[in-house]
Amino acid sequence: MISYKGRLLPDNEKETVATSLTDSIDALSVANQEGKRLEWINQNFVVPPYPTDLKDSSMVYDLYSSSFIDATKTIYECESCGRILIQVGKTEQFKSFKPETDDTKGILKGHR
Repeated sequence: MISYKGRLLPDNEKETVATSLTDSIDALSVANQEGKRLEWINQNFVVPPYPTDLKDSSMVYDLYSSSFIDATKTIYECESCGRILIQVGKTEQFKSFKPETDDTKGILKGHR
């Protein structure tokens, strides 16, 4: 993990990510009950190379990660000046924002 890198989830994307994940979990549960787990895996992942012997929780994590990354922007913080760089759309371009005070350095570091 990189302490000066993060992801930004726009508020209008929050519901899309949550709905996508809960719908996938519901569909996996039904597939398991109906003995169609492998069909569900084939519908949600590229098999192969995606393994078909993972625990359900691992597959749910992979679905969440994919949905979350699709909905978010990458952000970076300069470790020297605290300037924040935010990805523009899905491009490799970033816009820079400078903090008004110097006490914001390390703002992207986790709280743990």
